[in-house]
Amino acid sequence: MASWNSVFLSWLKNFSNIFKDLSSMRVENPANASHCLSSSDLLPLIEQGNKEYKMDEVQLGSHTIRSHGFAIARTHMHDWLILVLLVVIWVVILIIHPFYRFVGKDMMDDLRYPLQSNTVPVWAVPMYAVLLPVLIFIFVYIRRRDVYDLHHAVLGLLFSVLVTAVITDSIKNAVGRPRPDFFWRCFPDGKDVYDKWGNVICHGDKSVIREGHKSFPSGHTS
Repeated sequence: MASWNSVFLSWLKNFSNIFKDLSSMRVENPANASHCLSSSDLLPLIEQGNKEYKMDEVQLGSHTIRSHGFAIARTHMHDWLILVLLVVIWVVILIIHPFYRFVGKDMMDDLRYPLQSNTVPVWAVPMYAVLLPVLIFIFVYIRRRDVYDLHHAVLGLLFSVLVTAVITDSIKNAVGRPRPDFFWRCFPDGKDVYDKWGNVICHGDKSVIREGHKSFPSGHTS
């Protein structure tokens, strides 16, 4: 990365020299100031600066995974450790039972929507949220051969996805809002049972009931 910075600074230096030359020409010949700023005078200087920048870029060579991958991984080791920590936190959040809020008989009229499969399957979410962008990053890397761009793009994508997942599932567990189809999750046979306080006594599948308490916020949307 330092080598790229040196190239960029060299490019800026060339352009600063160009404008210094133009300023000196204007001071020496004020009558011809408009001529000094014409495109015919600027083009050779700009082309020279671009040529020097391209020569420096070629001398640096391409930054591939094989040549610079280990150095990048070592430099950003702490970033990847934080990423692993986010994965661990997310797994723990998924294991924790959500808050089971009170669901009474008078609430069931709004929770009797049919229990159906997801319109967008759960497995499809990581496909278009993670896999598709990564494939695009790899395609760009194959064309540009810049492992720095590939690394930063993948790292940024994973950070955004994991931070979103941790925040979303944390709120889901804390709120415990029942889904609109909670009745059929809780009573798959249609026979509702309540305790003496009017709270539901579910006899459905535990994993299905558990997901029934994770209505808000929407994981697909986030």
